[in-house]
Amino acid sequence: MKYILFICFFLIHGGILARQVNVLELRCDYLENPQGIDNEKPRFSWVLASKDRGTFQESYRIIVDEQLKNIKEKIGESWDSGQISSDRSVNIDYAGRQFKSNTTYYWRASVITDQGKEYWSEPASFHTAILKQEEWLGEWITTQEEIVNEAPIFRKSFHLDKKIKDAHVFVTALGFYELYLNGDKVGDHVLDPAITDYRKRILYSTFDVKNNLESGENVFGIMLGNGAYNMRKTQGRYSWGSGGESMGNPAFMMQLHLEYEDGSQEVVFTDESWKYTKGPITFNNIYGGEDYDATKEISGWSSPGMTNEQDWLNAKLSTVSRGKLVSQALPPIKVTETLIPIKTIHSENGIYLFDLGQNIAGWWQVKVIGREGQTIRVRGAETLNEALFPKPLEEGDRLSEKFDYHSKTWTDYTLKGGEEEVFEPHFFYSGFRYIEVSTHDSLDLEEIQVNGRVVRSAVDRNGVFVSSDSLLNDIYQAGIWSQKGNIIGYPTDCPHREKGGYNGDGQVIAETSIHDFEMAPFYYKWLRDMRDAQEKNGRIPNTSPTLVGGMGGGIAWGSAYILIPYWMNHYYDDKRILEEHYPSMKKYLQYLVNLARTDKVPEEEFIINDFMSYWYSLGEWCSPGRQDGPNHPVVNTFYYYYNAKLMADIALVLGKEGDARYFNSLSDTIKMEFNKKFFNTETFLYGTDSIYQTYQLLALAGGIVPENMEERVLKTVVDDVLARENHLNTGIIGTKYLWPILENGKQSNLAYKVATQKSYPSFGYWLENNSTTLLEKFNGENSHNHQMFGSVVEYFYKYLAGIRSPLEKGTTKGYRQIYLAPSIPEGLEFVNVTLETVSGKIVSHWKKTAFSFTYLVELPANTRGKVAIPVSGKKIHKLKEGDAVVWENGRFKAGVDGIIAIEREGDYLMIEILSGKYDFQLDYSQAN
Repeated sequence: MKYILFICFFLIHGGILARQVNVLELRCDYLENPQGIDNEKPRFSWVLASKDRGTFQESYRIIVDEQLKNIKEKIGESWDSGQISSDRSVNIDYAGRQFKSNTTYYWRASVITDQGKEYWSEPASFHTAILKQEEWLGEWITTQEEIVNEAPIFRKSFHLDKKIKDAHVFVTALGFYELYLNGDKVGDHVLDPAITDYRKRILYSTFDVKNNLESGENVFGIMLGNGAYNMRKTQGRYSWGSGGESMGNPAFMMQLHLEYEDGSQEVVFTDESWKYTKGPITFNNIYGGEDYDATKEISGWSSPGMTNEQDWLNAKLSTVSRGKLVSQALPPIKVTETLIPIKTIHSENGIYLFDLGQNIAGWWQVKVIGREGQTIRVRGAETLNEALFPKPLEEGDRLSEKFDYHSKTWTDYTLKGGEEEVFEPHFFYSGFRYIEVSTHDSLDLEEIQVNGRVVRSAVDRNGVFVSSDSLLNDIYQAGIWSQKGNIIGYPTDCPHREKGGYNGDGQVIAETSIHDFEMAPFYYKWLRDMRDAQEKNGRIPNTSPTLVGGMGGGIAWGSAYILIPYWMNHYYDDKRILEEHYPSMKKYLQYLVNLARTDKVPEEEFIINDFMSYWYSLGEWCSPGRQDGPNHPVVNTFYYYYNAKLMADIALVLGKEGDARYFNSLSDTIKMEFNKKFFNTETFLYGTDSIYQTYQLLALAGGIVPENMEERVLKTVVDDVLARENHLNTGIIGTKYLWPILENGKQSNLAYKVATQKSYPSFGYWLENNSTTLLEKFNGENSHNHQMFGSVVEYFYKYLAGIRSPLEKGTTKGYRQIYLAPSIPEGLEFVNVTLETVSGKIVSHWKKTAFSFTYLVELPANTRGKVAIPVSGKKIHKLKEGDAVVWENGRFKAGVDGIIAIEREGDYLMIEILSGKYDFQLDYSQAN
C-alpha cells in the first residue's frame, strides 16, 4: 500500500514538475511536407509548444534521411546536425549531403529545453525537384497550327507491367494547363503554373501520382490554355488596354519518373509522339472569359481504351526561347471556397440572376439541365442596375453592364442535353458578386443552379480579429476578402479590370497581409518577379510580372523591392531574402541616384522631380476627391530617402559596413535636401501651401521632421482631421501611415474615430452602402475589389490588439521578444486577436467595463515579452493574475510563475513575463 501511495505521489508531483512540450509545425522553406524542393540548402523551422510558462529551447538537433525507418530511429544519414546550442527555431540552413533529384527525404527536429529534457517532433518530409538541367528529358510541345482562342487537348498512352514503388510527375506550361491521368485530374491546382515572365522564369509543379497509375495501359491527358502567354484582342470580348500580345503558341512540358519495386527506373516524357486535337473549350482569355461546347467533348480522351486516336495529330516541338525552369515553391492557386447564392430571381424568360452576398474573385459553377445545343451565357458584376454600390437582390433587378470588364466578360456554355451537366471555367477568373445566366433562345432551362467558386493562392490564414465594434469587424472581413481576391500567383490590383501586379498596391498592403496570411513563400516568388522585371538601368517597373495589367506608378511602386525584403527579414527572421536580392536592390537604389540627377530638374540632384511621363512619376494615389497628390516629388523623394535608410540597415545585417556608411550618408543628405525644398518652417507644412495629410505623415513616419518640430507637424494632421470632422484625406500611401502616426502621437481616441466613420470618405461609407470588400476609390467609383486600402488592418493588430510587430520598438525579429501594448479608445469595449507567427501563437484579448479591465495574454514557448496595461488617470490599488495579487499599493508582489517584474511607467503598468498564458485583472472599484 505504501509503495502504491509512493508511486501515486511520484506521478502526481512528477507531472507537476515535468513540462509538457511539443515540437510542432515543421516547415521546409516555409512549406509543410512540400513537393518539388529545388533549393540545395533548404531551411527548416518549427514551433515549440507548451502549456507551461517559461519554457525555453536550449539546443536543437535536426536529422534528415531518405528512409523513414531511420528517422523514426533517430538516425540521419543525409544530415545530422548534432546537438546545437541555440534557441533558434526558424530558418535553419541545411548543411548535409548533396540532395538527389526526385527523392523523398524525411526529417525531424529535437529540442532540449531549459529543464534539460529532450523532445522530438513527429517526422516530416519533402520531395526534391529536378536539380540538374541535364535531367530534363521532356520536350516542349504544342500544336502544328497557330492557337488563337481555343484550348487543345493532348494525350499519351503508355504501359506499365511492373509493380510501382514511386511515381512523380513534373509538369509546366507556357500558359495554363490541366493534367489528367487515366481520366482523373492530377492534383487540385488551377490556373497553373502561376504567371511569371516566361522569358526569364517558368514555374513547374510536382505531383505524386503513384496511386493514379494502373497495371497495363495508362494515359496522360493535357488541356492547354492561353493564360498570360497568348493574350489577344478579340472583337466583342473584354481585354485590358491593347489586349496584350501573343508570345507564341502555348506549349507544355512534362516528365513522369517511375521507380519500380525491382529497382529499375523509367521516364515518360513529352515529345512529338504525343497526339492532340481540338477540345470543347472554344475560347479562353484571362480577361474575356471562356466558352465551352459540351457537344464537342470527346469521351475518354484522357483514359485508356479510346479507339479513335487515329484522327488525332502528332504534337509539334516548340522552339521559342524560354526562361529558366524553377520549381513552384509556393502554395498553388486553388478553389478554396464555394459560396451558395443567398437570393435568386427569375423575372424574364431565359434569364436568371443570383446574389452571392459577397464580392469574390474566382468563377462560377453551373449545374444545369436543358436541351442539346442550347447555349447559356454566364456573366458576373459587382453591382445591379448600373448603380454605384451593391445592394441585396430584389425582383426587377438586372445585372450592371456599365463596365466592359463585366459586360464583355462571359462564359458561353453549350449543353449536351438530357441530364444534369456541371461546368466551371478552367483558364480564366474574374471578380463579381452577382451572376447572370441567360439562354440564347430566351427559353427557360429545366433546372439551373449556380455557385460562386473562390479562387486564390492557397496561403494559410495567420490572424483573427474580433472586437465589440461591429463596424471594425466588418472592415476587417472586407479587408480579408479583398486580399483573397487579389493574391492569385502575385498580388493584383483587382481581379477583373487589370489583374496587374502593381508593386505599389502590393507594398502598402504587405504588412497587413503578413498578419492575415502566411505570405513568405508567396513573397519569395513575387520578389523574383520583380528581379526578373528589373531593367538594365536598375529600374523596377511598376508592375511585376510585367505581362499583365498596366504600368502606372512612381517610386513608391518600385520601392516594394526594398521594403518587402526588409519587412520579411524582421517578421520572419529571414536573412536569406536579403542575401538573395541585395545585388539587385543595390542596383535599384543606384537607379534612383541617377534618376535624381537626370529628371526634369537635374540640378536638384537629391530630389526626384517629375520624370519620364505622368504615369511613371506618380506620387500619392486615390486620395478622396482627386486621382493623385498635388506634388509628386514629395512622395518620390521620400521613398528615395527611405530606401537609402533601409538599405543602410540591410547592409549592416549582411556585414557590408562600407555600403552601410554610404547609404547612411546618402539618406542624411536626401533628408536635408528634402526639408530644404519641401518644408515650410512657418506653417510646418510639407510640399503644399495648405495641408495635404499624406505629406505630413510621410515626413513623420520617416523621421524627416527637424528636431523639436515633430509635435507641430503632428498638430497639422490632427487639426486637419478634426476640421474634416474626423475623416482622413489620404490615398493608398498616406493611409498606411495615418494610424501609426496618430497612435504614436497619443491620439488613440482620434485614431479610433477616423477608423469608425460612416460618412464619406471612410471605410464605413463603403460598408454602409453594402460593400463586402474594399474599393478602389472612396466615392465608390470603378473597381469594388482593391486591396490597397487594407493597411488599416495593421492598426487593428498593432494598436487595438497591441501586438507590436518586429518593426516597432519592443518586439524583436521573428517575435522572439514580444511587446504587447493595446490601445483602449473610448467606445471600444473589447478586442480579441489571435496571431500565428514564426515563433508560434500570440493571443491578445482585452475587455473593459466601467469598473474593471481584464487582459488575457498568451505568448508562445521559447519567447518572452513585456505587457503594457494602460492605466491613464487611474490610481491602481490592485492587479491580479488569476487568483494571485501581483501588484498592490504601488508595489510588485513577486512569486507568481512567469511574471518577472512589474513597474509603473507613466500611464502604464509594465509587466515583464515569460512565455505562457496569463489572465490579468484590474479592478477600478478598489482604486484610491
